[in-house]
Amino acid sequence: MAAEAKKLFSPSDVALHASRKDCWVVIHGKVYDVTKFLEDHPGGEDVLLHASASGDATEAFEEVGHSTSAISMMGSYLIGSIEGYVPPSASKATDVGSSDTPPKSRAMQGNKDAPTPNTFLDFLLPLFVLGLAFAAWYYLTFVSKGN
Repeated sequence: MAAEAKKLFSPSDVALHASRKDCWVVIHGKVYDVTKFLEDHPGGEDVLLHASASGDATEAFEEVGHSTSAISMMGSYLIGSIEGYVPPSASKATDVGSSDTPPKSRAMQGNKDAPTPNTFLDFLLPLFVLGLAFAAWYYLTFVSKGN
């Protein structure tokens, strides 16, 4: 398989493989033959067929946030790479598509942003809702029965 993984395909070559009988998908510049996986795909075969027909399925793949087991399965379907593939954000220090390993899921990437500090409103809003619920209960229990 190592020799197969090094094969280069043009985007026009990949475009010829967008049917139920022969389906290739491009994710991060890597070409995967997912024909045998169409029926087993949890999202249904139409998802893969649409991704295949759209050309590059990287964005759709990343939006879903696949599990680690799904990502580990990708290696068995890898058949090559796209000629002259340039990642959309070449400014990234580590490019997921540049290695021979499958891309990482969002769950694996981790949150690099600093957590937002708690504000007074985070405390005050639930307290206000609780007070409003108590006032409604008091009114419906005592005031409305008195009239």
